[in-house]
Amino acid sequence: MLIDIIRTDLAPSLGVTEPAAIAYAAAAAARAVGGDVTAVRVGLNSGIFKNSFTCAVPGTGGLGCALAAALGAIGGDPEKKLMCLSAAGPCDAAAAEIMVKDGLASVRLLEISSDIRIVVQVDTTLGTAECEIAGAHDNVVRLTVNGSTVFSEETEPSAHTEKVSDHSFSELYAAADIADDLLFLRDAVDTDLRLFKSGQDAGLLRMTSSLVNSSASARDRAVLYACGAIEARVRGASAPAMAITGSGSHGILCMLPIHAAAEADGIPQERELRAILLSCLVTRYIKECSGLLSAVCGCVLAGGTGAACGLTYLYGGTEAQCAMAINSMAASVTGMICHGGNTGCTLKALAGVDAAFASMRMALQNGGAEPVHGILGSTPELTMRNMGRISHGMGDVEGCILDILQNHKG
Repeated sequence: MLIDIIRTDLAPSLGVTEPAAIAYAAAAAARAVGGDVTAVRVGLNSGIFKNSFTCAVPGTGGLGCALAAALGAIGGDPEKKLMCLSAAGPCDAAAAEIMVKDGLASVRLLEISSDIRIVVQVDTTLGTAECEIAGAHDNVVRLTVNGSTVFSEETEPSAHTEKVSDHSFSELYAAADIADDLLFLRDAVDTDLRLFKSGQDAGLLRMTSSLVNSSASARDRAVLYACGAIEARVRGASAPAMAITGSGSHGILCMLPIHAAAEADGIPQERELRAILLSCLVTRYIKECSGLLSAVCGCVLAGGTGAACGLTYLYGGTEAQCAMAINSMAASVTGMICHGGNTGCTLKALAGVDAAFASMRMALQNGGAEPVHGILGSTPELTMRNMGRISHGMGDVEGCILDILQNHKG
C-alpha cells in the first residue's frame, strides 16, 4: 500500500542527513574493529560531499565532512544509525576537533553521481576497518575488518520493491482520501516542531526571525515553522528532524507548511493528515524520478511541490486542482541549485513556502501555469518525471559547484 511506503520511509535524523550518514559509517567501522581511533579517511560521491561540505555537526560548533566522520568514529553509536551522534558527548567532540586540526581526518571526492556512496576507513590501535554505505543514507552494503569482509550485500533495491512512481497521480490522490491509521504523520510533525522549538530556544533562528514578524496568517506561520526548523537543523540543533527520502529538510518542507495552515485556519486534524500524506507521496514520487542527490534543490523541488499539492488538498482542492498546483511549482522552482546543507537552505525554504501558497491559491481558482508550456507535461505524472529529468541533466552544474567549493572559495 502507498501509505506503507511513507510509513517505512519516514525516519528521524540528527543534524543534516549527509553528515549523519558519514558519522554512521565511521561509527560502524570503529565499532567493528575496536580500539582507540587514530585516523579516519573518507570517500564521498558528489552529493554527499557537497551537502556536508560546510554543514554544522551537532554537538561540536564546527562544520564539515571530516568532523562528522571523526566524531562518529570516536563517539558515535552505530546502532542508532542516523541518530548515531546522539551518543557523543563533549569530550568526544573535543577529541574529534583535535583529530581534524591535526590532519588525521581526511575527505576525498569519489565521483559525480545522483546516488549515494560513502566509504569510511577507520584506523585504530587494533587495526583498520572500512564501511561502505550506498543506495540510501543508512544502507550499509559492505564492512571489512583488517582486510576481511564481515558483511556484504547488494546495493540495488529489489525489482519487486514498490515505488510511489509506479502509481498514477489519481491513485496518490485516492490514497489520501481513503487511508486510515494516519497518526504516525502526527508524530512526524511533532518531531519537526520540537526541532523548531529547540532552535528557537537556543537562539539559532537568526535568519528566520527577520523573515516573519508574526504567525497570524497561514503563510506566515508556515514560514516560521518550516524556515525555523530548517535553520535550526543546518545550524546544528540538538533535536532530530523527520526525514523523508533520506532528507530532514524534505520532511520539514513537505509537512510543516500544511500543519501550520491547518493550525492557523482551524482545519480538522484528519483533513490535515490526509493532506500531509498526499504531500509525502508527491515528494517521494519526484525524488524517485530525480535521484536522491543532485545539483537541484530537492527540498524545494520535491518537498515544496508536495506542500503545494497538500495545501491545495487541505483547502478542498480537487484532483485536477492539485495537478494544477504541481504544474505551477514545476514551472517556477525547477532548476534551483543545491550547493550543500547551509544557512542558505533557510531562504530556499522561504521560496518554497511562498511558491507553494501561490500555486495553491491559483489552483483553487482553476488557474496556474498551463501544461502546454516548457517542461510541463500533459499529465501530472509527466510533469513530475520531467522535473526529475532536469535534475539528472545538471551533472555539469554539479561539477561546477564542486569546483567552486574546493578551489575557488577565496
